[in-house]
Amino acid sequence: MKGRLYILTGPSGVGKTTVAKELLARRSSLKKVVTCTTRPPREGEVDGTAYHFLDEKTFTDQIERGEMFEWAKVYNTYYGSRTSDVEALRETGADVLFVIDVQGARAIQQENPDAIIIFLTAESEEAILNRIDKRDQGKTVNLEARKEAYDDEIAFGETIEHKILNKTGALDETLSAIETLMESLDEKS
Repeated sequence: MKGRLYILTGPSGVGKTTVAKELLARRSSLKKVVTCTTRPPREGEVDGTAYHFLDEKTFTDQIERGEMFEWAKVYNTYYGSRTSDVEALRETGADVLFVIDVQGARAIQQENPDAIIIFLTAESEEAILNRIDKRDQGKTVNLEARKEAYDDEIAFGETIEHKILNKTGALDETLSAIETLMESLDEKS
């Protein structure tokens, strides 16, 4: 049996990467798709682990050949997941976790209506901006564009059944809520 598709999404800075890392450590049947991107690595990011870092030509060639399961251009940077990577994980029976922005979530949802979207929120836009500033140490790329996208991202979240508050300092509560959701879906299948 093929594994489920889980999409962890939300506004930039909501904590998707942190939540995903902990969730993957707790749930052995869940595997993360390593996303491709044309952005440069942040400090500490390893190619093939954090992302597959590609130049723009390589990325767009893969789009043209139909090799991308989903892709989007966000803040002038390409992001996407290769179909071969997704299917290789699903064929093992693993549930597949996408950790992606709202554009990517929309794309997957459109082609895969059975995908389960988990939309992370924070206490406020200010909380998210504080997280971005802390993460990027005041060197955030495209901060104004991220602020402009916030309202659209939140509007998308209002259409999603599974919304989970990722409250600052309460990571265990967030993880517990997601694990409860996943366990209830396991029981239904």
